[in-house]
Formats: sequence, C-alpha cells, structure tokens
Amino acid sequence: MRLKHRLAALAVWLAAMLVFAWLVATQVTVSTDLDAFMPAGGDAAELLSELREGPAQRLILMGITGSTEQARAAISAELAARLSKTGLFTRVANGENLLDVDGQRLLFAHRYLLSPRIGAGAADAYSPASLREALKARLQELRSPVPVTDSSSLTADPTREFYAVLQGLSGGEQPDTRRGVWFSRDGARALLLVETKAAGLDMDAQGKSVMAIENAFAKVAGEYQGARLALSGAPVLATASQDTIRSTVTRLSTAASAATALILLLAYRSGLVLLLAFAPLASAILVAVVTAGLLFGVVFGITLAFGMTLLGVAMDYPVHVFSHRRRDEAVDGTLRRVWPILRLGVVSTALGYTAMVTADLPGLRQLGVFAIAGLLTAAAVTRWVLPALLPAGWTPTHAGAGAWMDRILKPRPWLALSLSMTCVAVLIVTVRSGPVLWEDELASLSPISAAALAVDKELRSGLGAPEPGHLAIITAPDAQTALVRSERLAVRLRRMAARGWLQGFDMATRYLPSARTQRARQAALPPPDKLRADLERSQAGLPFKPGAFESFLRDVERARTAAPLGLKDIAGTALGARVESLLFARGNEWVALAPLSRVNNGKAVAARFAERPAWVKYVDLNAATGNLMAHFRDTGLNRFAWGAVLIVALLAAGLRDSRMVLASVAPVALAVVVTVCALLALERDGLTLFHIVSLLLVVGICIDYSLFFSHAGVEARRHTLHAVLVCGASTLVVFAMLAMSSIPVLRAIGLTVAIGVSASFLLALVLAPQLTRPRT
Repeated sequence: MRLKHRLAALAVWLAAMLVFAWLVATQVTVSTDLDAFMPAGGDAAELLSELREGPAQRLILMGITGSTEQARAAISAELAARLSKTGLFTRVANGENLLDVDGQRLLFAHRYLLSPRIGAGAADAYSPASLREALKARLQELRSPVPVTDSSSLTADPTREFYAVLQGLSGGEQPDTRRGVWFSRDGARALLLVETKAAGLDMDAQGKSVMAIENAFAKVAGEYQGARLALSGAPVLATASQDTIRSTVTRLSTAASAATALILLLAYRSGLVLLLAFAPLASAILVAVVTAGLLFGVVFGITLAFGMTLLGVAMDYPVHVFSHRRRDEAVDGTLRRVWPILRLGVVSTALGYTAMVTADLPGLRQLGVFAIAGLLTAAAVTRWVLPALLPAGWTPTHAGAGAWMDRILKPRPWLALSLSMTCVAVLIVTVRSGPVLWEDELASLSPISAAALAVDKELRSGLGAPEPGHLAIITAPDAQTALVRSERLAVRLRRMAARGWLQGFDMATRYLPSARTQRARQAALPPPDKLRADLERSQAGLPFKPGAFESFLRDVERARTAAPLGLKDIAGTALGARVESLLFARGNEWVALAPLSRVNNGKAVAARFAERPAWVKYVDLNAATGNLMAHFRDTGLNRFAWGAVLIVALLAAGLRDSRMVLASVAPVALAVVVTVCALLALERDGLTLFHIVSLLLVVGICIDYSLFFSHAGVEARRHTLHAVLVCGASTLVVFAMLAMSSIPVLRAIGLTVAIGVSASFLLALVLAPQLTRPRT
C-alpha cells in the first residue's frame, strides 16, 4: 500500500471514529426498558405494566434488630419520620399515624364518606343504643391513665369514624404492635415498609431510594449501640443484583483483557500489534451502537449485552492477518491470500444474523442489526485500515518455525472418523437420557444469594406484604368505573381469602371508595332531626353538657350533602400518591391494580379469575415471565435455524464445491451438537436464552476455523494453525473466566462459548483438512 493511500485510509478511519464517538456521546440513548423484547399485546403488556408500576415491585421492607426493644421502637419512629419528608416514597408505614396535618384534615373532613363502617348498617350504628355505647366507650377512654381520645375529637367524632378510616388505610392483618410501632411476633425486630415513587424498572431512582434509607438509618441509629438494619424487597434485591453484576463484570473484564493482551504479546512479541488487534473490535462496537441507535431511536441494554458477546468473533479477524503474514511479504500480499476466506466467513456469519432482522420482536431485530453492522465494520477495518497501521517490516516470530506444528497438522483419518462417530454417539445418548431441555424460570438466572432471599421471606411474612408475583389487573374506560369494578372484585377476593387461597390484597378503593359507594354511605347517614333526637336520648345520665356534640351533628349533615371525594381532591397529598400507584391512566383506558398477599393456592385463584369478566385478569408474574422467556427462546431458535439455512446457502454459492461446503459445515454442526449435549449434562435445569445466543457466537467462530483449515495448503497450514491457536486461546481464556462466575447469566454465556470454541477448534482441525484431501 502506497504511503498516500495509507495516510488516506488512516485519515478516513480516524475521522469516522471521531464522528461515531461523538454520536455515541451525544445522540445515542441507552434504554433498559423491556418493551422491545415483549410480544405485542396480550399478557405481555400487563406484565410490563406490573414490572413498571406494580406496587409490589416498589415495596422496600425493613427490619431493625439489635440494641433494646425501646431503642428499636425509637429508631423506627424517627426513621419513618425522616423518610416521610424525603419525597421519595408514596407510603411509609411502621404502625404509627404518619399523615401530615393537611392529610389528617382531609381524612377527618371526609371521614363519613371514607369510613368502611358506614353502609347498609349505618342506621343501627347511629341508633340511640349504639350511640350510647359509643359515648360510654369515649368516657372510659378519657378516664384511662393514658387517654387515647381528647375532648375535642370526642365531641366532633364520638363514633370514631376517623379512627375507622385510619384502620382501613392500614389494610387487613397487621404485624404486632409494641410501643406504638410494628414488631415481629417474637419482638426481636422492629418492622417498617415503604413504597417508592420510582417505577420498578428505574434502577437509578430505586438505588437512590435505597441509599436514602441507609443514610437516614445511619443518622438515627448512631446513638443506639448495636442497632442493625435489614433491607429487602424488589428494589433492594434489584439494586444489589445490579451492583453484583457490575462489580463482577468489571473484575472479569479486567482479567480477561489482561489475559488476552498476554496471549497476543506472547504470540507476536509486539506492543504495537497488540494495540492494533483491538482496533477492528473497538471500531465495530462504535459503529454498531450508532447504527442501532439511529435506526431504532434507542439502544436497548439487552442488545448491548448480547451484541458485545456476538462481536467477540471480530477479535479474530486481525489475528488471521498477523499470523498469515510471511517473512518479507508486504501486507497487501497477505491480504490477497487471507481476504477471500475471511470475507466469506464474515459474510456467512452476518447473513446468518439477518434472520433476526425479520423477527417480530424489535429487540431481536436490533440485535441482528447490531451484530451485522459490527461484523462488517470489523472486517472493513481489518481489510483497509489495518494494512495502513501495521509496520511494513514486521513479521510474526513463528514464521518458518515449528516442527510441533507439523505433528499437530499430520493427517489422521482414523481420528476424524472416531470424532464423528463419538459426536453421533453422544447425541444418541443425550436424546435417550431424556434431559430437561429448557429452563424458563427467571429466578434461576438471578445472582441473589440464598441468605438475601431468606431475609426477604422473613420480612415479607412479618409485614404481610404482597409478593411481587401475584396481581389482579382491572381495566376500565374511566377512573370511576375502575373503582366500581375494584369494589366488585374485592367481594370475590374476600371470599378467596376466607377459603385460605390467599391472605389479603390491596387496592385503590381501600383509600378512595368509588363515588357510588360514597353516595350510598351518604344515604345511609340519619337525617339531622332524627340524629339529634337519638343523640339526646343516648346522653341521658351521662356527664355531657347540652350542645356538646353540635360539631358532630354539623359534620354528619355536611357529609350527607357533600360532593364525593375524587382524585382531584387528593392530588398532591400522601393519600393521592398512594392511590395513584394503584390507579392510573394507560393510553385510552384506566388500570387498577390489586396486589395479592400470600397466595397459597395459585391454581384455584387462577381458575376463579378465568371465570370472571374480561375487564379483570389475574397475573402470576413467575408464570408470565416464564412464558416470555419461552417466547424469546422459541423465537431465537427459529431465527437460529433460518440463519443456519442462509449460511449453508451462501457457502454453497461461494465455494461451489460440495466437499468444501461439507468441510466448512460439518465441523460447525458437530461442534453445536457437542456443545448442546455437554450443556445439557452440566446444566441439569436445562438451557436458557443466553445459551442459545451464545451458540450464535460459537457458530461464527467455528465457520472461520473450518474455512481456514479447509483452504490451507501445505505451505499455509502452519500460519493457519498459529492463527487459530491464538484466536482459540484468547477466546477460551476469556469465556472460561465467565464460566467460573457465580452469576448464572455470565456462567451460561461463558460455559457455552468455552465448550463450543474447544469443540470447534478440535473438529475443524481434524475434519476440515480430511474432508478436502484429494481422493486416491
């Protein structure tokens, strides 16, 4: 390559990379949203809604242990007060009344419309006998050593409807109360519960919420020796998982990069060549990210994770150029020999990924575009930029040496036959053993420790908090219809709870009854003349002054004619925030959520919901996510199969020799068989989507190995062996490190590629040359 051509190639490449780097920094948005990987419509939309807005996904559970019971109660009270003021939570609960003054005034003013005691039995509740019993109870409370009622609230609310409202807001079964706050039954742990304002999938905001709790506890508990805080719930577990994955990936990436650099240094003894080896991969990543971002608007986080894995094969392209260079040979001459084979491998692999581009999932389409753009870029940089960067007089140290290479390359027909028969036998044994093929449970991919899950179970049981896995979803054309339907569903849920199928539930109507229910309660309140007469009779013989309960009479009459409390009235309040987390608009409809607690008989609950109207649906999050994983897997397998067909078709068109096609395809097919069988033996619970995506990388790598071994003449065999050894060793070391990770996803990817690369190297080395040998 002439100097001016070298300079021109370098200038164009550097300018392009600067532009792409600027686009990545300023124009590309990375999204962690799951929309792109959800099938359109159906349960997927509801699942995504639950993952985003579901209250069970926003609950943080807290337990305070250590120190004394008095200290734990004091810490609970102070911690709850501090968290209520942060603005990060829609609910803070520890057994106390944590409503602010405005919130209490709002509830008190509308207590007769919100009280669950007001209804069909209100007439009896306000009869002279009932009123007299209520007045006697209030007197007794006033005379107790620790009064729970003051004189002002007694005269305004002698029937304690405000207290009934507060009790209704707290839900059904509550933890034990000691010193005014919640405790576990054994008293060893003070319990708190908060609900974050942040959506369930907003990891950054959830992380800030968790940090705010930890900081607040550190400030409160500083003066109490030995106090400890245990946190759990979906936000805590999710942020902990994110931190674990981030730290593990950082550590493994550093180790893998160092190992790859060491292998390249040992292979080529040149620091410059080491840097040049990373140029195609770095360029591929930049172009792939920008291409995906511009075509789809955003780059999905899952695409980045999978795409970086698939682009691992791009690291092999410069290695083939380095290893195939001969002494005193111009790099252009090396490329003339290597490029046709390399080009065929690149195009074959890229064409295999085009099957993804036609998938019905936008995320899978983007992954195909990402991989294709990256592979083509890496190949282009290897072909036209690398020659301009490679020193003119550099030659690899292995050139012309190595009797050991000849021993490895010696034809062994018996070994080729033995390996082929062994692969077939392994496949037969695997099929006959009937292994578990697929693992669709997301829980199996979680890096959360058993100890953390045990803490979550203890806190959730103590607080009676709803599990993230069970939810009823109500849809309606407007908010009031959604509330009415929620009330109808509540009747059925109480029947299920009575049968022991579930413990309890939560819904917006607990905090804001429908306008219809509020009007029914208004109608149930006694007329003013009757209430006044009955109240006077109930006061006979009791030490109350005449006219003491005028405020009570006025409030009841005001309630009888007041407008029902609505969403606008509670907007901006703590009560409004709680309702908004359970009732919200989505598109042209309204959605009401009803998280279920301790579902003991999921099949019975699901069967009962199947009989219900179309406007309510039961979502078992574990089953729904399992179905989504199965859908991803099936789609991936379908695209994998079509990709294989396209690859074979291209190889047939490019090679135009059936023996060469067989030599290129047979090692790939057998490598996939060996890898899958080995994985089924090692992964007792079956294969996941991550294994399947990793197999795509195995296919791409094995195609390159097979093509080079099948095309290598006697003179080029050593160069080919050296190149494939360097490629295989660097890939194997990197993915073997991932295979040893404690994170299931990383382990699945690492194990698949490590096994696949090993099988690919051995099968391509033995089979490809044998299948292309001239017949005698």
